[in-house]
Amino acid sequence: MKRAVTPLLLALSLLTTLPVGRWLPARIRPLDQGRSVVCYPLVGLLIGAVLVAAGALLREAPPLLAAALLVAVWAGVTGALHLDGLADCVDGWFAGHSDATRTLTVMKDPAAGPAAVVALVVVLLAKFAALAALLGRGVSSVGVLLAVPMLARTAAAALMAVTVYRRADGIARDQAATRPRGAIVMGTIAAALVAVCLLPIGLWGLLVVLTAAIGYGWRRIWQRRIGGYTGDVAGALIELTETAALVAAAWNLSWS
Repeated sequence: MKRAVTPLLLALSLLTTLPVGRWLPARIRPLDQGRSVVCYPLVGLLIGAVLVAAGALLREAPPLLAAALLVAVWAGVTGALHLDGLADCVDGWFAGHSDATRTLTVMKDPAAGPAAVVALVVVLLAKFAALAALLGRGVSSVGVLLAVPMLARTAAAALMAVTVYRRADGIARDQAATRPRGAIVMGTIAAALVAVCLLPIGLWGLLVVLTAAIGYGWRRIWQRRIGGYTGDVAGALIELTETAALVAAAWNLSWS
């Protein structure tokens, strides 16, 4: 039983700050790393559940304050991991000068340049503004908060299933070597079906199409630059998808 849940625990330990490491077995098999990618949509749903719980506690707070605190909880439960990936990708893109080797080198540098800082500010402001708009209109955000993290991590899993990993080391190396593509495809379909239950049909269609479009475009960008993906590329995709989906949800519901 413990071995059966190891992929989920691995996904949780990588993508969240939830204290699940104590339940992991002493020896992690590469196969479990690959299977953990299948669990990404479920991890997104669990992150959404944390956000829904936080939103319930903040229901009496002013919308702007509640939105700011939700963004903080969102970053905290993920350890800002994907924000770091976004910063690395932006730095690599601008400082890599269209050279794959230089881009990969820059992306490993822990320092963040001005472009990366601007990107982080824009993403966080967009999330804050979208959440404030949803909460300010009295719109129930439960479905959105559950669906958006799930769809974003589904996009990352799909990217990893169909793209070459471009580093010789890192956790994602074992994931890339043993990822079960068929199971990831099934997980992607399952996540889309779950989203149907969480969102109005019009908003569901909008967010699913938007997620697919961002994933496709992001993959093409990095295929051309480095010939594949890294952990930073997958993490940045999560942030970009979450931000775009929140903005789209707020915009769509404001017209409904």
